[in-house]
Amino acid sequence: MTALPRSLKIVALLIGLSLPPISFCQGERPQRAAATKPRLEGVLQLDDVIGATLQYHPALNAEKQERVGADADLLSAEGAFDPSIKGEALSYVTGGYSGNYGSAYVEQPLKFYGSKVVGGYRIGDGSFPIYDNWYETNSAGETGIGVEVPLLRDGPIDRRRANINKAESGQVLADSLVEQRRIELARAAALTYWDWTAARNKIRVFRTLLQVAEERDRQIRERVNKGDLPDFDRVDNQRAVLQRQAALLSAERSVKSAEYALSLFYRDGNARPKDVSSFEALERIPLPLFAPSHISPDPIAEATEARPEFKNIKAQHEQNKVELTLARNQVLPRLDLRVFSYNDYGTGNPQLEEPEVKAGLRIEIPLATRTQRGKIDYYESRQKKLEFTETFLRERIRTDVQDALNALEIAKNRVDVVAQEVKAADDLAKGEAKRFELGDSNLIFVNLREQNAADAKVREIEALQDYQKAFVAFEATLARIQKPQTAKK
Repeated sequence: MTALPRSLKIVALLIGLSLPPISFCQGERPQRAAATKPRLEGVLQLDDVIGATLQYHPALNAEKQERVGADADLLSAEGAFDPSIKGEALSYVTGGYSGNYGSAYVEQPLKFYGSKVVGGYRIGDGSFPIYDNWYETNSAGETGIGVEVPLLRDGPIDRRRANINKAESGQVLADSLVEQRRIELARAAALTYWDWTAARNKIRVFRTLLQVAEERDRQIRERVNKGDLPDFDRVDNQRAVLQRQAALLSAERSVKSAEYALSLFYRDGNARPKDVSSFEALERIPLPLFAPSHISPDPIAEATEARPEFKNIKAQHEQNKVELTLARNQVLPRLDLRVFSYNDYGTGNPQLEEPEVKAGLRIEIPLATRTQRGKIDYYESRQKKLEFTETFLRERIRTDVQDALNALEIAKNRVDVVAQEVKAADDLAKGEAKRFELGDSNLIFVNLREQNAADAKVREIEALQDYQKAFVAFEATLARIQKPQTAKK
């Protein structure tokens, strides 16, 4: 296993130490951290979206049918060991013989070494030709029981047992596909949720910016009427109002688009998309909350062990190994041991009154095995293909983990930088507005400062959005179902 570079371990530690702690593990609902605020009434939470997605999303429910199909395949494969009843009847209707014969026996295949047990009853009366005297029994018929054991071909493995082994691996394969879809949908739901939250946060910025321009328009109108300002300033401010109205309309369109996208994940008990327009969003996108211990000492090893793609590859390996073992076994000659015991009842031939035990071998040697050897070559090549695929998957996961950690570091640094930019832009906008009130500035600079401050706030929203999305990507890379608790700031 490739060790995580020391620089990335330091990055992971710094990221973890810089954030408030929380208990979080895959497959369990995380305990709410002490820093987490009480649930906000009417605010759509990330947990709600992911919970609805993992319970009701049709894509996941469709994938779960793969497991149902795998269970059915196993049941079908085990059916090859169901017992069966077989029978035979014949009668000499013409000719010089009057024999009648009937038999019925139960055949039970066993999983032990491909053997089978046969037991039954047969009876024959009348006269039979000498070449058919096997049909003859005493008056009350004959019971028999026996066992057949393949010693070479079909002994260690046969098609029936191979199908069961493959079906069991098929269950693992189906589970890995379901798990992979769960992770994909949880990741997509979380990313869409933060896009929706960011869109809602941005629209507040644009609304506030428009309200400031509209209030200033009222004030300028009064000053123009008094003769304190030329009408030119009012026209310029009206242009700013129209510009900000256009920006708000564009933001409203982005919100609607985000709502439609989010409704595909947030569903009701009937799995129908729910309208999220009535919900409020968080007033501010929070920082991700997770403990330093949440960053594994070796996230590459954790990802390699947890990722469902590896479980998928392992299941395919097992299925291919079964087929390869079966193909190699089928090259061997058939050598079957057969042991049977018979008992006749009633009167008739004195020689049939004593119990009989028969034992023997049946051998079959193929003169050519091209079919079997072709299968051996095929499954050996497939085994190598799976090995190459697994090697590349390990390399890709190592790159994914390293990239996810780097994205977390950059996102955190960007949040810090943009926060400073927002403060500076706000201070400049307030100062420029004060200068305008004192007559030391003009509307061009006031609008410019306000627009810069709004742009900085939008960039801060996007930085926090990217930080949350980077955390989502990191969780998905480690095959965790991301259900973080977040604190409103």
